[in-house]
Amino acid sequence: MAQRTDGRFILPSGVTLTSKGRRLLALFVDAGLAIVTFGIGHIIWSFLVYGQGTTPGKKLLGIRVIKTDTMRASSWGYMFLREWIVKNAIISLTFGLGAIWLLWDKNSQNLYDKIMGTVVVDDPLGITIRTGQASIAPAGGGTSF
Repeated sequence: MAQRTDGRFILPSGVTLTSKGRRLLALFVDAGLAIVTFGIGHIIWSFLVYGQGTTPGKKLLGIRVIKTDTMRASSWGYMFLREWIVKNAIISLTFGLGAIWLLWDKNSQNLYDKIMGTVVVDDPLGITIRTGQASIAPAGGGTSF
């Protein structure tokens, strides 16, 4: 895991940590899409974009879920597990607290992000889904949050 001594992640060059506001906006976009498509369209679209480490709302906003150990986009299976099982379980078990944890977390992670080892980033160019090795910036360079 690429972290500085203060616990913040060192992200690949060109990738930044998504703001709390954009994460919440993506949540509302996903909810709105689910309502408009009666759930079916959102589920189908989700299954199509999970392989890019994103949800429909995140996709529209150019943000992505990456694994903290590789700094690469989460796989389809990992996204399915995160979105359908772990996220719902944590939100239910914590009476919603797990969903708003990002508001005070230094890496803007929710509890389910911490459990899954993920962080949400702005990656409009798809840097974290490119093939090859992740380009992790050295401690003195890159973008860190």
